[in-house]
Amino acid sequence: MAKTNISMPDGMLEDVDRRAAEAGVTRSAFIQEAIAHYGSALDSKRQHAARAARIDDALEEMRSLSLRVGAPDAEHVIRSVRDRGPRWERA
Repeated sequence: MAKTNISMPDGMLEDVDRRAAEAGVTRSAFIQEAIAHYGSALDSKRQHAARAARIDDALEEMRSLSLRVGAPDAEHVIRSVRDRGPRWERA
């Protein structure tokens, strides 16, 4: 197993030691778990951003497709239906 030296403020090291003791693990085990958790959070954030980009791309493709086939703009359709009001009030 590799070893490393890291620097951190005294208060942070005290916090690590306290939390490790509360969890019943060594300082090294606590820091390893913290790094693994942080890495997973970064991966999740990256996956979320990639998913959002795919959704944006799909929306743009749908807009482009609707222009090519002459489909009405969805926002316009929704607004016109909403602005007409309920059928029972149109009489």
